[in-house]
Amino acid sequence: MQPGDTVVIRYVRDGVVRGARPLRCLEERNGYTVGWLPAGAIVAYPTLANGADIRSVPLHERFGAAERSVQLVPWKPDGILMLTPHDGAHSVSVFPDGWCVNLEQRHRRNGATIDTRDLVLDMWCERPREWQCKDEDELAAAVVHGWITQELADEVRAEGERVAGMIERWEPPFSDGWENWRPDPSWPLPELPEAWDKL
Repeated sequence: MQPGDTVVIRYVRDGVVRGARPLRCLEERNGYTVGWLPAGAIVAYPTLANGADIRSVPLHERFGAAERSVQLVPWKPDGILMLTPHDGAHSVSVFPDGWCVNLEQRHRRNGATIDTRDLVLDMWCERPREWQCKDEDELAAAVVHGWITQELADEVRAEGERVAGMIERWEPPFSDGWENWRPDPSWPLPELPEAWDKL
């Protein structure tokens, strides 16, 4: 992957691509692929079948029988840096006010595509060496409703503990200064490839 290339992170569950984000590749650093997702880039965003936000329904519906869909929409928040490890089951998104660790399935790389699966539990780091877990109730509900197995939930928590240690020791990528990075405003928006949903 070369700087300026488009890399697509896809979220796959049960053999179906449930979401995708095109990123402008910046570099490979300290075992992470670093990509920029600017505001306005078209992403494949997971929704309920009726187009409603997944978080708009109670947990028993979210992880139960509620049907899902995907919509192509502009990325609305501020642009974010996404850091994907070569060897790890998480990603790190750098926001203006902190770092969000998304616990995920170990990534599968194929050329310009990185496939993973969101595994519900997140971590938030607002200041160096400090962190907190998010969505533990959602992880518990996902297990109860068979969204993920208890074994997989245990693996998610173990990965969270490993990353917590990285934060507490203030290791890369958290110590790499990415919070001070700014994009070139002249860069074109990265685009999803035509067959972004084909496995």
